[in-house]
Amino acid sequence: MKYDAFFFDFDGVLADSVEVKTEAFGLLFESYGKDVKEKVIKYHRQNGGMSRVEKFKHYYNNFLNEPINDEKILQLSKKLSELVVKKVIQCDEIPGAKNFLEKWHKRIPCYVISAAPDDELNEIIKKRELLKFFKGIYGSSKSKIEHLSFILKNNKKYNPEKCIFWGDAVSDYKASVHCNIKFRGIVSKKKSYLLKIFPDIKYSESFVDFKF
Repeated sequence: MKYDAFFFDFDGVLADSVEVKTEAFGLLFESYGKDVKEKVIKYHRQNGGMSRVEKFKHYYNNFLNEPINDEKILQLSKKLSELVVKKVIQCDEIPGAKNFLEKWHKRIPCYVISAAPDDELNEIIKKRELLKFFKGIYGSSKSKIEHLSFILKNNKKYNPEKCIFWGDAVSDYKASVHCNIKFRGIVSKKKSYLLKIFPDIKYSESFVDFKF
């Protein structure tokens, strides 16, 4: 089968960076006590692929019962970036990810669609020397559904049924379903919240043994 385009989430799919961000969210809310910290971490793990802006709003509205404004969100986002960027640049790749991109990127257009802030995402991808593999890099400026829809609309030659989205989160899967794109999970069978919700998803734990 000929493929028209490949789409990739970043954290947990190309880079083994999910726990880096989990720990960072925990640190940000550590001063509010163990109970709040545990709720923050649990919500983060269950909502991979959600933008940090939406997570901050949820934490304040539901766990702290405090108002939150744009200035506070910006402040929290800056602190989170300071905690994670260097570690994400240095963390391991998901096994086989770079070799997979090396093999396919000249034949199939590849894109990153992530919930990380655009500037942060671009900095990380550039410093991990992955920039050359991607035709487009899309972060949290819009939702994953909006980004996928935009790319498909502006590339009429892409048949959604001949595109694949590799993801590890519920939001990745829902974006794929919404846009009629095939979904492939890069997840751990033992740890994946996604597989608990959608156990019939086709998945692999890495790109090493991936079969289409």
